[in-house]
Amino acid sequence: MENNKHSYNKVLWSIIGVSFAIKIILAFFLPSEIRSDSYVYHSLAQSIVNTFTYSFEGKLTGVIAPGYSIFLSGLYFVFGPEQFWVKIIQSILEIFTCYLFFKVCLNYFNEKKSLVALSVFTFFPSNILFSQTILTEPLFGFLAILLLFLCLKENLVKYIFLIGLIWGYSILIRSSFAPSILLIPIFLFFYKRKEINLSGVIKYSLLFFLGAFLIISPWLIRNKTVLNTFTIATQGGFTFWSGSNPDATGTWYHKIEESNPLFNVEDEAERDRQFYKLGIDYALHNPHKFLFTGIKKLGYLFSSERMIVLYFTKGDGKESTSTQVYKSVNPLIIALINIPYFIVMSLGLWGLFMLRKKYFFIWGMIFAWLFTFFMFVALARYHYVLIPFFIIGTVYFIYHYKTEFTGIAKWKKATAVLFNLFLLGVWGAEFYLLYFK
Repeated sequence: MENNKHSYNKVLWSIIGVSFAIKIILAFFLPSEIRSDSYVYHSLAQSIVNTFTYSFEGKLTGVIAPGYSIFLSGLYFVFGPEQFWVKIIQSILEIFTCYLFFKVCLNYFNEKKSLVALSVFTFFPSNILFSQTILTEPLFGFLAILLLFLCLKENLVKYIFLIGLIWGYSILIRSSFAPSILLIPIFLFFYKRKEINLSGVIKYSLLFFLGAFLIISPWLIRNKTVLNTFTIATQGGFTFWSGSNPDATGTWYHKIEESNPLFNVEDEAERDRQFYKLGIDYALHNPHKFLFTGIKKLGYLFSSERMIVLYFTKGDGKESTSTQVYKSVNPLIIALINIPYFIVMSLGLWGLFMLRKKYFFIWGMIFAWLFTFFMFVALARYHYVLIPFFIIGTVYFIYHYKTEFTGIAKWKKATAVLFNLFLLGVWGAEFYLLYFK
C-alpha cells in the first residue's frame, strides 16, 4: 500500500513538473503583445506602483475590479513591469492549481483515475497558454479550484471564514463571480442544517459573509469616496446594456463604443446608472428578444478557443478583424488547441449528470457563471473557469458510461443531447463563417 502511494506521488509530481517545464519554455520563447484587456490590467498595475492610485490614462477609475491588477502590481514592484516574470510566477502558481485539482478529483475517483483527470487538465492546451497571458484566468482559476477544494471538505464550516475571505478576493478579480456568493448559505441550509441546526446555518453564513465583506468593503468605500458609488466595477452598466439593446449580438460588437453617446460620459457612476436603466428598460419591454440574445450569449461563451489563439497573434486588431486574424493562423494549431476542448465540452455534461455525490458546488458554480453571462455579455475566454468541471465530467463518463449510462434520468439524457446539439451548432456556424464565407 505504501509503495502504491509512493508510486502515485511520483507520477503526480512528474505530470505537474513536465507541465511546469513546458510553461517555463513558453515564457522564454512564446512572444505576445500587451493589448486590449491585458493593456488595461497592465496600465492599472503600473498606476498602483508608480502613483499609488487606481488610475487609467491619468484618470481615477473603478471600471473593473482591482484584484488582478493588485496582484500584478505586487509582481511589478518586485520584478519590474515585465511580462516574463508574470508568466514565471503564474506558471509557479499553476503548480498549486494542478495539485489542488488532483485533490478535488479524489472526491470522485481513485488515485489512478484522478491522475488521468489531472493529466487532461494539466496538458489542456488553453490551460497551458493562459498561464502566459496578462489576464485574470491563471489567478482566478487557482482561487476557484482552491474554493472548490475547501467547499468539498466534510468539515467546511471549520474553514468558513477563510472561504469567505478567498471568495471575496475572487470577486475582486472577476466581478462576474459575485452571484455565486449565495451558494454557501444555500448549501448550509439544505445540506448542513441537520448537523449544525438553523442557528448554525445563520451563524456560519454570517461568518462567511463577514470574511467576504472584509475583503470587498475597502474597495466599495474607495469607490464611494472617489466615484460616489458603492460598486465593485463601473463596467456593469455598459456590459449589461451591451447585451440588452436593439443591436445586441450577445458579445462585444464592432464600434460598440460609437453606438451610444453615454460611452462619452466622464462620470463613471452616472454612466453606469444610465446604462443599467436603458438595458433594464429594453429587457422589460422586449423579454422575448432579451431571452433570445441570452441564448446567443451562451453560444459565444461556449464558442471555440479562438481568443487564446488570437492573444498570441501579431497586430493591434485595427487593420484586420479578429476573424481575419484567426483565419490566418495555421489550421493545425487551431485544431490542436480546439479538439481537446471540443471533446471535453461534448462529453463533460454526460459525466456530470452521472455524479452521485458532492455535486452541489460544481453545479452551483456552473449555473452561477451561466447566469452572469446570460445577463451581460460573453466572450469565449470566459469558459475557462468551466473547463475543470467538464474535465471531471469527461473522465467520469469515460470510466463509468458502461455501468451508469442506463441509470441517467431521461430528462438528463435529453438535456445532454440538446446541449451537444447546441455546441455543434455553435462550433459549426463559427467555422462555416470562418472558412466558407
